[in-house]
Amino acid sequence: MRHSNPWLQVFVAFWIQAIGIGSLLYAYGVVTLPLAEAFQPSRTLLMLGVAVMTLSAGLLSPWLGRTMDRGSLKWLMATGVIAIALGYTLLSFSGAMWQVPLIYALLMSIGYAILGPLAASTLLSRWFSSRRGLALGIAGAGTSFGGFCFPPLIQWLIELHEWRLALRLLASVVLISGLPVVLLLTRDRPETPPAPIESTSKAKATRRYDSYGAVLGDRNFWMIALCVGILFAVFTATVSNLAAFATDQGASASQAAQLMSLVAIMAIPGTLLFGALADRLDLRVALGLLMGLVVLGMLSFLGHPSPRMLQIGSIMVGIGGGGMIPVWGALLAHTFGLLDYGRVMGMMNPLLMLFSLVSPVLAGLLRDLTGSYHIAFLTFAVPLAAAILLLPWIRFQRPSYTPAPAAP
Repeated sequence: MRHSNPWLQVFVAFWIQAIGIGSLLYAYGVVTLPLAEAFQPSRTLLMLGVAVMTLSAGLLSPWLGRTMDRGSLKWLMATGVIAIALGYTLLSFSGAMWQVPLIYALLMSIGYAILGPLAASTLLSRWFSSRRGLALGIAGAGTSFGGFCFPPLIQWLIELHEWRLALRLLASVVLISGLPVVLLLTRDRPETPPAPIESTSKAKATRRYDSYGAVLGDRNFWMIALCVGILFAVFTATVSNLAAFATDQGASASQAAQLMSLVAIMAIPGTLLFGALADRLDLRVALGLLMGLVVLGMLSFLGHPSPRMLQIGSIMVGIGGGGMIPVWGALLAHTFGLLDYGRVMGMMNPLLMLFSLVSPVLAGLLRDLTGSYHIAFLTFAVPLAAAILLLPWIRFQRPSYTPAPAAP
């Protein structure tokens, strides 16, 4: 069966990110609660699962990106769904805590790497040209949707059943909700590729980044990786430590949880707003606005912020974080083209994940050393603001011909 409607592929990209990010990253804290009760591990060991999953996914990304350019996205995404379902099934049979990070490293990381921005952005960049940013924004909202749905679903299953049975039921939910969407609705490429809205020079347009050296030798790769990497790092560190920071300021646990929900909820309009702006603004300007918004969020946390200032800062961080994925995806497509899009994003993913691995720990360390998060927020706000000055160094080639009218 063939599906020619490009917006159907937006739904696919939305749904796989809801499963891949929502059921793994956002739900990790809920899953660890019964594991902590069952195995009594240290906090460090308890958090090791998400760390090794992120690290393994980063190491897989370059190979996966290259494979997506040459193979079938549909079957790769199906593999990701099966890996998550199998991972939760094996997790339900775990007999010791050391087995948990092993499962996350070997299985969950596959689903996390595939069912995220890498596959979603690769798919939609093939289907869209003039409305690529909007499509990426709508699909990116799937991560927040998954973060809104999966944690309470898992908690509800755990309350109804013993936790091992709950994880097996969760595996079934992932499999039943994911595989039919991927296998029945996904089309890797349109029969006629959309016409570009802004072409590069003829030499640039025909150039393929078909080797790792060609990608690494391009200055744009490093400029984008540095700017987006710092933005990812600041967002990840803030979200990871926001609840602890709020309680330091006298907020209750429920108020801290509400701030976390506020960040997740505001990420949805952030993806839609900046997805639409990515189609209308110079993408460097759109990225600069995102970075500036998160900087303002950091600054609103300084001193002794009132509950209202905590909410305002959370809103700005949520909107800025939500816009990262569509702007980043559109920027890569605009700068490097579509022929090797998966390779370029796959090679950049490990750099971004390295930033995101280090920054939450650094924020916690600075808090332990100084007694507050204020130095941490300043430490993140300053380089993020400075990185805005690097954006003009990302160079776009001028079009050498008048483009054809853009298909969707």
